[in-house]
Amino acid sequence: MPQDQDPLTDDWQGDDTVKRLLREHLDETDYSIYKALNEDGRISDTELGELVGLSRTAARRRRKKLEEDGIIDVLGVLVLQQADFAYADVFVTLDARISSDDLDAFLAEIQKEELIYEIDEYMGKYDLLLRVWNASLADINTYLRSQLQAHDAVADYETIPVTKTHKAWHKTITDR
Repeated sequence: MPQDQDPLTDDWQGDDTVKRLLREHLDETDYSIYKALNEDGRISDTELGELVGLSRTAARRRRKKLEEDGIIDVLGVLVLQQADFAYADVFVTLDARISSDDLDAFLAEIQKEELIYEIDEYMGKYDLLLRVWNASLADINTYLRSQLQAHDAVADYETIPVTKTHKAWHKTITDR
């Protein structure tokens, strides 16, 4: 990356706090590698090196280290909105009597589900957020009933359909 260009000046990185946090965990070259891969996860190491001012070998070495350290994960993402799938956020309240082992078993069970693409643990009113997708909202409703309604770990859940995603993974999602 040219010396006069700061990779931490992108529009979404205008906040000084965010810049400081990133600089604590990534140097400018690693951050530039992340940004390039976020734009095009299929970029070759040669192209990546050219973008960030490294040789192909050095770019590959740094990319692999970021992957091995779990800092980046190059993956394909299905943009559900663009594919005309229905998707929803499901806020789950767990049964207060659930044991740690039963919670772990429940989490292991739902982690295997292809239609659940994100699972987050919360503190507060809800215990979990599940992000789910399916062909239609009716299919989501049927699926959630089969997965959650009769499960001993679940006390209650609330489903909120997503009508439009404007930004995800630091990218603006636009209509086709």
